[in-house]
Amino acid sequence: MTANSVRPHANPAATVPRRVLMGRAAVLLGHLLRGGAALVSHTTVGVLRGDLDTRRDRWLVDLVTRLGPAFIKAAQLLATRVDVLPPRVCAALGRLHDCVQPVPLMAGADELRGTGLVLDRGADGVARPVAAGSIACVYRATAPDGRRIAVKVRRPGVARQLTVDLELLRRSTCLLARLPRMRGIPAVAVVDQMAQAVHGQLDFLREARFLEKFRENMAQESGIRVPAVHRDLSDDGLLVMEFVEGLRRRAPHEFPEMAREQAVLATLRGIYRMLFIDGLVHCDLHPGNLYFLPDGEVVLVDAGFTVRLDERTRAAFAWFFLQMSVGGGEACAEIVLSTATAGPDADTDGFRRELATLVRGNSGVSAADFDLVTFAGSLFDIQRRHNLYAAPEFVFPLLSLLVLEGTVRAFAPQVDFQKVAGPYLVEALLGDASQPAD
Repeated sequence: MTANSVRPHANPAATVPRRVLMGRAAVLLGHLLRGGAALVSHTTVGVLRGDLDTRRDRWLVDLVTRLGPAFIKAAQLLATRVDVLPPRVCAALGRLHDCVQPVPLMAGADELRGTGLVLDRGADGVARPVAAGSIACVYRATAPDGRRIAVKVRRPGVARQLTVDLELLRRSTCLLARLPRMRGIPAVAVVDQMAQAVHGQLDFLREARFLEKFRENMAQESGIRVPAVHRDLSDDGLLVMEFVEGLRRRAPHEFPEMAREQAVLATLRGIYRMLFIDGLVHCDLHPGNLYFLPDGEVVLVDAGFTVRLDERTRAAFAWFFLQMSVGGGEACAEIVLSTATAGPDADTDGFRRELATLVRGNSGVSAADFDLVTFAGSLFDIQRRHNLYAAPEFVFPLLSLLVLEGTVRAFAPQVDFQKVAGPYLVEALLGDASQPAD
């Protein structure tokens, strides 16, 4: 990972008292023991009814939800690491985006005291969020000058709980990494990277900077919008933004065909600009952070999980994507090998052969038949079988496309991913070629 890819908000694990860690560990152990008993029950019923996999997936999501926000966020990030975990487990963990309980704010909430912000409240005086995540919730409000705004507020006590739980998760991973079956798997490195990404989402000032930069960058693309940040009202604990009306998840049938295609093309142009031109990448483009409006306009929100690619990584990913589109399997293999971690007995020659075959097999496939999720899953499966593990700076850009792919396929399956990328790849690679050599 590059030094500036994911910065932690804070990492005060060393200051957490041992008694606090032990107390929290006891609580988590209780959840795990009850979860183990529930798994036995789910397995028994699943075998009898023939739906074992479904019940195990449901059990996993329920268990992680009970463990708390650190584990929910960690699981959401691990859901992307199909190079480390089996695809079915990743798919189950990916459902955690929709399993977060909202936090109503009572009148006189400490989080807003003295700010002058007035939350929209129901008849019972309670402000209910318009969006809920595992770390923060977003509320509709009015600024002192009458502006309609959205206010992002951290969940009560979440920063402290994340610190404790992530430290326990790291220590547990260090112990598990000593097991024979775990040798060669960069489990500790993956957890460390994940912890940095989670801590980074606590830093609202960092997110405000990213949102402003996305707004500046996306202004060069038509049809994609990023809400303005109100810096005068924001601080480390509150992120105040322009409120955009009408943001809700919509099914494809709610749009005319032209609007669906327009929204998908705008989205792809935006993500390709991030990946190949700007190097600032939003890695969490699930339907709760990316909204399609009825007129085909796209609204991008919540830049908590954002990475900044260094120039070498940005150029390498652009070159990989270009080679993938023209069937350059050998070149793709070399790019991946230059970023991957080799485990014991890594078979780099076997990896080169299999990846070259995979890329060539997909280079002539029509746009409607090309499935990026299947391709990426095969890529990571080949790596795993040859004891190679993807570097985060290579996974994160691909992650942004993987999260987005399902939405694109649902709304406009006829759109050609690779054709839309062409102008951005040309601009990126020609721009790199014009730079003086080191």
